[in-house]
Amino acid sequence: MTDSKPKGYAVELYFDKKMEDEIFSFRESLYRLGLNPVLGNLGDRPHVSLAVFGDVNIDQIVKITSSFTKKCKQIPAYLDAFGAFPTDSNVIYLLPVPRQTLLEIHKHYHELLHKDKIHSSHYYLPGQWVPHCTLEFELQDDQFNLAFQLCKKHFSPIRGTFASIGVIAFRPIEYLAEFSLPKQDIE
Repeated sequence: MTDSKPKGYAVELYFDKKMEDEIFSFRESLYRLGLNPVLGNLGDRPHVSLAVFGDVNIDQIVKITSSFTKKCKQIPAYLDAFGAFPTDSNVIYLLPVPRQTLLEIHKHYHELLHKDKIHSSHYYLPGQWVPHCTLEFELQDDQFNLAFQLCKKHFSPIRGTFASIGVIAFRPIEYLAEFSLPKQDIE
């Protein structure tokens, strides 16, 4: 890890390589059409966060995540819509269809955290979580409006699988661990 203390940590679901490349390509197309990159300049991989933490024993999170992924399998990932969070951060995101398998993975991961008395940000708790794949954030209002209009005009659904789970530190982003999910017959 870097010498500076991270702002936080996250556990993230990653897409298969083809789907990740499609998301990167869509994000890059927005930049070519005039959107200024913020997240795109941070080295962020497309993902859906399962949990986000402030100060936490990161070795314990990596251990829990490693053990957890051995009980999981790859699941379908359908990014079928886009949306925004009504916050000062002006977040625009792609929305995965909240299939039961995705919700179960999320719930079971948080059960393990609860068992070990580890607390995630309340935005990521079961029953409050809005699964999303952030396209951009911290946009000025004019850029946010542009992003929304560009998505409305150019977005089409992206399909694939959730293929791995990773643990990161952020600001700056540092990839700490990644665990592949075994393949299964996809529905």
